[in-house]
Amino acid sequence: MSISSVRSKLTSVQRDLQGFQQKLTGKSRDEASRLKQIAQIRSSITNLTSQTSLKSKFRDIERLESDIIRIKSDIANFNKQIASQTELLHKHQQELYKEEARERNKLLKEQEKSLKLLERKQQEESRKQRAAISSLVAPTQYPSFSYEYPQMQIPPPMSLPNVKSIKQHDVFISHASEDKQEIARPLAEELNSLGFEVWYDEFQLKLGDSLRRSIDKGLSGSRFGVVVLSPAFFAKNWTQYELDGLVQKEMSGSKVILPIWHKLSRDEVISYSPALADKIAMNTIRYTTKELAVAIAEILSQSTN
Repeated sequence: MSISSVRSKLTSVQRDLQGFQQKLTGKSRDEASRLKQIAQIRSSITNLTSQTSLKSKFRDIERLESDIIRIKSDIANFNKQIASQTELLHKHQQELYKEEARERNKLLKEQEKSLKLLERKQQEESRKQRAAISSLVAPTQYPSFSYEYPQMQIPPPMSLPNVKSIKQHDVFISHASEDKQEIARPLAEELNSLGFEVWYDEFQLKLGDSLRRSIDKGLSGSRFGVVVLSPAFFAKNWTQYELDGLVQKEMSGSKVILPIWHKLSRDEVISYSPALADKIAMNTIRYTTKELAVAIAEILSQSTN
């Protein structure tokens, strides 16, 4: 079952539940109104009330009491419906959590597969470069003459840099300054405590550093980028610059963007970028900072295996 279908069922149940709750509220008001009318009629009865008027008032009271009995029955039925819909709501919520977990696992497997493929390509390219360099420095086979040439010392093949050694950080955290205290700083500290190298502005930037050059270096030297999407994030130019840099890294075929939604609805993300809304994301409403860090750490650890 897809996430969209589960969400559709969840929305339908929430709509039905809201309808029953509104009906229950209406019936409760009706009951209170009938009780008030009965109290008013009883208070109007005095020793001077005529027998005819007294009988009429008693009939009104009986009618109102019959209405109350019927209303109480409706209230009981609505309560049953609310209980049933609430149970169904919890069931669909659990289904949604399972489907989201399945999608995350699928994404992790795809990322792992892409990383392994990229590593194989890098190894193959490295092998070809070493072979090309070896062919350039290989001794030339001259024809045999009476003169014996001294034996030449052939330098060993040049050692090529390891692509992985270029990477200095496991993850780059892109965020707006307004979200620093609430989510960015605690997340960076949690990941740091788990043993990962985190590029976070407060950890890296020093007095006099070039902001643009430091960010470029952090983006190029990080395997993944955690993007804290929020209303403040979408309003900033620097965050857009960082996001563009991470998108460029994904153009090579590897998945590097790990989105976190902070104080955002899906519709708001879609209005800004449908491509971002299509990515599996974690929401700060549903997960604590520690849970976010653990989920990110799992991706970082798997990508190094």
